[in-house]
Amino acid sequence: MAEPPPTLLQKVLTVDRKLSHYLHSKFHTYLPIFFLLILEISADFRFSFPISLSLLFALPLPSLLPFFSSLLLGLLLDIAAVGLVKILFRRPRPPYNHLSSMSTPVSADHFSFPSGHSSRVSFVAALVFLYKEVMEVAAVEVREKGGVFGSWVGEDGKLVDVVMVGVCVWAVVTAVSRVLLGRHYFFDVFAGFCLGVIEGVFAFRVLRFEDFLRFCSVQRSMKFKQREP
Repeated sequence: MAEPPPTLLQKVLTVDRKLSHYLHSKFHTYLPIFFLLILEISADFRFSFPISLSLLFALPLPSLLPFFSSLLLGLLLDIAAVGLVKILFRRPRPPYNHLSSMSTPVSADHFSFPSGHSSRVSFVAALVFLYKEVMEVAAVEVREKGGVFGSWVGEDGKLVDVVMVGVCVWAVVTAVSRVLLGRHYFFDVFAGFCLGVIEGVFAFRVLRFEDFLRFCSVQRSMKFKQREP
């Protein structure tokens, strides 16, 4: 009995596997392995979320509260959404992926679709782009305060553009590195990147709790003043 012809999905997955293996075998030596691993760490939730939370308190700029509120809630949304999709589809990672150099704190991390690192970096890049005006206002506040950081901002306001370009480059390079490192197939990365952009738009429009952050900031300032002699 003849085998049934492959479905469209099976054909797509076959092309995806061949393309991903070609990209990995052909180009993974173009970038040092330590650089690829640094990119992996930079987009890890266990690194990105604490850093984002630390920046919230390290940068006492009220104008940035809407951005940080969307960022923090969006990162939580991302890890939940990616974990759910991974468990539903359960696509194995590429066979050439080196598990010994990979941290898998939860069982969902053993699955490949979609790429959580790709969704995370595209989410951050999308959010930075959507909050450009907010960041420009924050840059003005920093410049008016003066000091070392104020001098970095400059009068032309190009710092925000530099930050945006830097974040976008980081997002694209990190997403590509997932295929080069052998962690994911190309389609996993593409799907994760698209998911992150959608999450960015959703977080920008819905996930905002800046009033709560502003209240916490005021309470924190009052406590510091009470401690002063």
